[in-house]
Amino acid sequence: MLVFLFEASCTVKESREDCPCALYIRLESLPLSPARILVTGEGFRQELEVSRDTVLVVRPPKSGALVRAVAGATLEGDETVNIPYGYDSPPVYLFGADVDTSRDTAAVNIVMQKHFCGLTILFDGPEGWGEPYWSEVRGEVDAIRWDGTPIEGSFSCRLDSGQCIRLPRQRTEQLLLLDITMPDRVVRSFNLSYYLEEAGFSWTAPDLEDLTLEIQLSVTALTIRADNWSRVIPLEIIV
Repeated sequence: MLVFLFEASCTVKESREDCPCALYIRLESLPLSPARILVTGEGFRQELEVSRDTVLVVRPPKSGALVRAVAGATLEGDETVNIPYGYDSPPVYLFGADVDTSRDTAAVNIVMQKHFCGLTILFDGPEGWGEPYWSEVRGEVDAIRWDGTPIEGSFSCRLDSGQCIRLPRQRTEQLLLLDITMPDRVVRSFNLSYYLEEAGFSWTAPDLEDLTLEIQLSVTALTIRADNWSRVIPLEIIV
């Protein structure tokens, strides 16, 4: 489908330098519907909503245009996807690019990237404890910029056994903690970022993968498993 959205045009008698650029925007492999596309330039702003793969044509000025797209979330102030404290990330897909519109026509292909990791934790422990286990993930990213850059801020979200929460993209140097908790105390708090890296997970991948961790608790150890990787962490717990 080709959609023309001409806001201005030139007659044959007008200078081509003053004419806007015909910018063709192709949206491919839409991950979630709807997606919002924002095109801005000097004295120009156009926001579009699309629900399927399509080709759009808009006319920004020839001084350049910034094309942004988001699905599964909202860009606050056209800049960031914000994550309230105590909640997980929305299923955010983003695209952003500066486009040279100095010619009469230009084109850009929008292929949105996945900026969250769906984390599921499966707990297993000795029946003698007799209480459910849950965990809390704490981090240092509470927003994602339109270009996918993580923004520093406090993040916290409870995670029960078998539940999937969405973690926002992280910087490799930022700390992500996992607290293993019983109703009356924290059993163990450890650096989740470190173990995800050991398991082969990468925060720099263009599209973040989802991950399931199996955590087995015993009186003396905590075992973490993911695919073909595992790690045993000694514990000292008073039961």
